[in-house]
Amino acid sequence: MNKFSIYSIRFKYFITTAFLIIISICTFFFIAKQTTLNTSLEQKRTQDLSTLNNFSASVQSYMSSIEAIGQIVSKDSNVCTFLDTALKESEYKGKEFYKQLDNQALLDSYTNSLSPILALSVMDPEFFFVGEKKLNLDRLNYFFNSTTMKPVAMNPTMLYWTKTFSLELLKEHSVHKVFALTVPTYDSDNTLLGYVVLFVENIFLNDLLQTYTNDIYVIEGDNIIGATKELPLNANLFSEMKISYARLLEDSSVILQTSDDYTIITTRFFSPLDIHLLLVSSYQDLKNNLTIHFPPMITFVIYGILLALLIAFVFSRLQTKHILELKKIMNLNKQGNLTVRFQPKTRDEIAELGLTFNSLLDRIQQLMLEQKQHQRSKRRLELQMIQEQVKPHFLYNVLEMINSMIRCNMQQEAMATVEHLACFYRISLSHGSGIISIQQEFDLIENYLCLQKLRYIEFMDYVLAFSPNIRKYKVPKLTLQPLIENSIYHGIKEKDGKGIICVSGYFENGFIIIEVFDTGIGISPEKLKELRQSLSESTDDSDCHFGISSVIKRLNLHYNGQASITIGSQQNQFTCVTLSFPAIEYYEKGETGIC
Repeated sequence: MNKFSIYSIRFKYFITTAFLIIISICTFFFIAKQTTLNTSLEQKRTQDLSTLNNFSASVQSYMSSIEAIGQIVSKDSNVCTFLDTALKESEYKGKEFYKQLDNQALLDSYTNSLSPILALSVMDPEFFFVGEKKLNLDRLNYFFNSTTMKPVAMNPTMLYWTKTFSLELLKEHSVHKVFALTVPTYDSDNTLLGYVVLFVENIFLNDLLQTYTNDIYVIEGDNIIGATKELPLNANLFSEMKISYARLLEDSSVILQTSDDYTIITTRFFSPLDIHLLLVSSYQDLKNNLTIHFPPMITFVIYGILLALLIAFVFSRLQTKHILELKKIMNLNKQGNLTVRFQPKTRDEIAELGLTFNSLLDRIQQLMLEQKQHQRSKRRLELQMIQEQVKPHFLYNVLEMINSMIRCNMQQEAMATVEHLACFYRISLSHGSGIISIQQEFDLIENYLCLQKLRYIEFMDYVLAFSPNIRKYKVPKLTLQPLIENSIYHGIKEKDGKGIICVSGYFENGFIIIEVFDTGIGISPEKLKELRQSLSESTDDSDCHFGISSVIKRLNLHYNGQASITIGSQQNQFTCVTLSFPAIEYYEKGETGIC
């Protein structure tokens, strides 16, 4: 059993426990206040969710009235006859026959008498509009097709509400944001004739919100399509309220910190229209509205806090004197002065802590010396890892492209794409070797460019021009891939129209010269100056320079600093990156991996 000692830190902390009563009193007061606040907050959440439920019921009731109108129109014998005749005529005249018909006389009577309905139209079972003269048919065909209407195709009997889209009235030359309701219509034999489409302006949401004083928003995707206060059309949720779309959960409440306040966000998902209802309340206003009256307790707490502060000040100076001294030494060590050591003046646990810290510093100094010895080896390993890092999203994109080809019955193209991908990775692996021949590098980038051209066929083409007498020399694996990737994503892809990438290589005075030229958007003079300065200073500060920087570092590592890189560019015309490194023959070991 240890002897009792007045130098023990336990004894010092034992004295301070006498004042825990005051702390307990303060804690009780704040717990009581927080409990009251939490109760009020829970009541507020329940109230806000009830408000959203009431609004949801109003929207559902409005939708039900529109659906009832749709059912009436779909059972109109004139509508059924019109669709039946159109279907029969189109069997031998084709879908173009629909443009000769006119559904206005048939449907305008409903549109004129039903104020909630902006327009009506009809579609055949394959979602082609029949006799449409009033609305912009190109817009309709964009939003109504076999892909967007897949849920209806799978279940033709359902009443289907679309998301909002822009509808153009040709006569008025006006564009309206609308929801659309599709209602199936059948003949007497219960055969599907087509669909009646009712277009309802989304401003009905604002009309329903006028009866509410709360700050309510209707969110579709990450856009605000309805609100109790006036907002710009299709305002972005994050731009207007600094609220991320990821925060929208089903039937829940969260407290978020905005620029100047904490905000209570209550959300409810309304599945029929695939929208979120969002109610915003100020958390600070809720706290300010709480009326808590504890006069005697507050007075007691105030005097208790004053006494506790006085005593804590005295004891903190006594108890933390050596701790602050140790902290001062730690700050000096943090600034780089590792020669300073703690000099204990007592025999308590703090003194033991200081001595242990001294031992730790000694160990750190030893490890730092060892670390400097291994720094070059570590850097070499890091650079070797770079050549193995073909970005995963490239593989994902190619696999997704293959998947799309297969689904589109493009088996031959899919097989060719798989072959290019296999060849690319077969060469890039190279049995773990970091050095390959220029021939192999040529085959690798040819497969890479083939894959990228399949993906960006509309705006990219390429030319490869390698001199045959350089293919026997060696080069670090994946040297050209980062440069070509830069040309695609920062040059060709940003350009309006089609661009060309030209990769050429030749032998000159004992050096291999390789140029990656693209007709992309080029580089501004200021950016080009910054890029050249970054390469000359060998800095890694910018992620956008990392690909080029890693290429020249790897080349210099393999060729003992004899490699060089030059960049030429003219904005909106071209960019040319030129590599130069010594010509050293490559000696194959095992398989070459050439495809």
